[in-house]
Amino acid sequence: MMRNGTKGKARTTVDGIKHALTNDRYLYSIVLSQSEAPFGVAGVRGKPVRTMPFGLVAALISDLDPTDVLGTPDDRRAHTAVLDSMAQSGPVLPMAFGTVIPSDVAICTDILEPRQDEYHEALRQLSGHGQYTLLVRFERDAVLHEILADNPEAVWLREAIVGTSEDETRSERYQLDKIIDETMQKWKSAEATSILEQLEGVATRMCLREVREADDVLEVALLVRDDAVTRCNSLIGALAATGSECLRFRLVGEEAPYDFVDIGPLRAGRR
Repeated sequence: MMRNGTKGKARTTVDGIKHALTNDRYLYSIVLSQSEAPFGVAGVRGKPVRTMPFGLVAALISDLDPTDVLGTPDDRRAHTAVLDSMAQSGPVLPMAFGTVIPSDVAICTDILEPRQDEYHEALRQLSGHGQYTLLVRFERDAVLHEILADNPEAVWLREAIVGTSEDETRSERYQLDKIIDETMQKWKSAEATSILEQLEGVATRMCLREVREADDVLEVALLVRDDAVTRCNSLIGALAATGSECLRFRLVGEEAPYDFVDIGPLRAGRR
């Protein structure tokens, strides 16, 4: 992260408002010009968050002291909290964590002015929507229960393990875990496809993320209209209640639309 801003007591005027150039600005997102900063949410390093309008859009920023060094877990949590809180009241175009701009002038001339119309159109398209993330995982014990119903090898391995230490039956445990992992891999595609097909009816757009663990079935970001949120929640509740006992559903959000911003300079804002 480069700090090459103007230092000293200079001031500049942007949209008729005077701003000091003594500190760097931390940039969270681009929002509509009439947007207000989220109330009661502290920014990175505990600084107050404010908007800086420029034409049709505005930058959501906070000040940084020259000695501030970013990158702690608290900094990341504050960055996310500001964005997700802002998303509750209107559309946002998130910036990547750690985006620091040297002055108000640089925010206007380098960030807002060159793509003002493009940002405004992107915000217009996101207006009235929110991002939610659905995570679906296998419940490992439930998967094993189903395997034991018709897999004699798994039954034998399970019986061999019961009442023993990990060292005594390390090989048997490895073989049983391998059977469980292979079974989940076989089931994963069909389960994910079925869930995604049903989500198409409630989501305006979907962005499928790569799953990282053997137990993960699906991780998908959903862009949902505000008037479809109740139907989305009901659908996911029904899938969890009536689907396989081997699956566990978790819905996260509302979040800032990290996965649905396609403007070049802002793609880095994706998680």
